[in-house]
Amino acid sequence: MTTNSDQRFISYALKLAQRNLGGTSPNPVVGCVIVSDGKIISSGVTARGGRPHAEKIALDKITDKKILDGATLYVTLEPCSHFGQTSPCVDEIIKNKFKKVVIATQDPDSRVNGKGIAKLREAGIDVTCGPWDKILEKEAKEINRGFFTAKKLGRPFVTLKIATSLDGKIATKNFDSKWITSENARNFSHLLRAKNDAILVGANTVAKDNPRLDCRLPGLEEFSPRIVILSHKNFSGELEDILKQLCSEGVNSLLVEGGQNVATQFLQKNLVDELVWIRNKKIIGSDGISAIGEMNFTKISEVLDNFERREIREMEEDVIEIFTPKLPKIL
Repeated sequence: MTTNSDQRFISYALKLAQRNLGGTSPNPVVGCVIVSDGKIISSGVTARGGRPHAEKIALDKITDKKILDGATLYVTLEPCSHFGQTSPCVDEIIKNKFKKVVIATQDPDSRVNGKGIAKLREAGIDVTCGPWDKILEKEAKEINRGFFTAKKLGRPFVTLKIATSLDGKIATKNFDSKWITSENARNFSHLLRAKNDAILVGANTVAKDNPRLDCRLPGLEEFSPRIVILSHKNFSGELEDILKQLCSEGVNSLLVEGGQNVATQFLQKNLVDELVWIRNKKIIGSDGISAIGEMNFTKISEVLDNFERREIREMEEDVIEIFTPKLPKIL
């Protein structure tokens, strides 16, 4: 049975997980909190690079393991139950005689996927877990949406970011685009880079703009994403293969910041899981470069209409709109 305390401690564990978001792939980012007599006695978050796991970090902080007897462990994702480069977290939990484990959501990895929960229950530990108990399961899946997408679809979660003028242009006719949006909006874009494992642009964008493609927010520089440059020959029919290859190399989340051709191809192939559109008050005119290229629609009934606006933010001179597909693929 879910209690208010369960909700509160899982919420705190989710906030912990946010700290290393974008730095643990191919592993998920997990937050863990250990509670005894209603008080937090230890906590952990998955380390950079994916190891050690959050549970291991939280446990290692406690010298006298006797205080764990009868304690409760809160974790944002089902503890692993298989041997990899480390021993299973469930074995450590069982060994330390926890009374209860509260889990926000089940792990989609086929090596776990309920096996960790079953093993804990077989050991006599009381386990509470969504979706049955609905302990912030949606929020837990959202934090690890890249991991869930990689495990279920075999490709990264794709965020397409577009920054334009008020009339939807990404540059003037001479390809001048610095700076369409304000500094605050650009900082938001850097935060997106920090949260994603890789960033993809087209070769044309590199040739014309020579972008740095890193995260330049103070304190988050080490979270700069891997850079992927898409050549012209990759535009026709190879995007799916490229995404699968990136996933096999440990990329769970991909930020697409390409120009018109790249954005159009990802939209046409229905490979966008999140669309972030940043729009400034400037007006460039019809001779500017449009954000989206030709889609070859002849009727309104045929146009792309599979996104719904999830969020809108006003940021000085800019408006940031975040769209997601009407029918989510995995969450």
